[in-house]
Amino acid sequence: MSVLGVDLRASKKKPSSIAILDSESHLSQLGSFLEDDELIKLVDEIKPDLVAIGAPLNLPSGFCCLDQSCDCRFSVPTRKGRLLELELAKMGISCFYTNKGSIIRDLIYRSILLCKMLKEAGHNVIEVNPHATKILLFGDKVPPKNSAISVSYMIGHLTPLVSGMEKHADDLDRNTCNAIINAYTGQLHAQSNTDILGDPEEGILVLPKLPS
Repeated sequence: MSVLGVDLRASKKKPSSIAILDSESHLSQLGSFLEDDELIKLVDEIKPDLVAIGAPLNLPSGFCCLDQSCDCRFSVPTRKGRLLELELAKMGISCFYTNKGSIIRDLIYRSILLCKMLKEAGHNVIEVNPHATKILLFGDKVPPKNSAISVSYMIGHLTPLVSGMEKHADDLDRNTCNAIINAYTGQLHAQSNTDILGDPEEGILVLPKLPS
């Protein structure tokens, strides 16, 4: 069972990071891509069992787009995001809501298109949330992603979970660590160690299994 984790960037001018974990949670490959076609080609070559993308892969129910001028709207008028995002908020985990005021609209459009392309090519794709995974695995004292200690914190907490990271020490940064986190979430999912949030028709989010 191999899992490819993707830390997607909104712009194709900036590299998006990928990480591949084997069935033993060993980091077998770390890399990046700019164009979506590059990722499709890579996934076709590697043929991972699962692709875990850390970005929204669906629009809210009732939406056809995120254009402010369009009349599409939430099928549930009181909503301000997808069900999975509202459920995350109830858990005390912050996230960006998928709505027409979203500041990550370009990322959302790109991730939805990429997911569609991958699924049409026959690949299994899941949505994960690296911030939520970090909170559930490491507690609520995870440093802000832009802080000076963020990368060292992530490396320190990932090393007991993922082997082989020392070989990629020079390439580990905030984005590659997120790609590893996303792949690790996918690995947990393959091992039936995850919970699901959301609505299958609107989109679901895969999270590390919550303590019982």
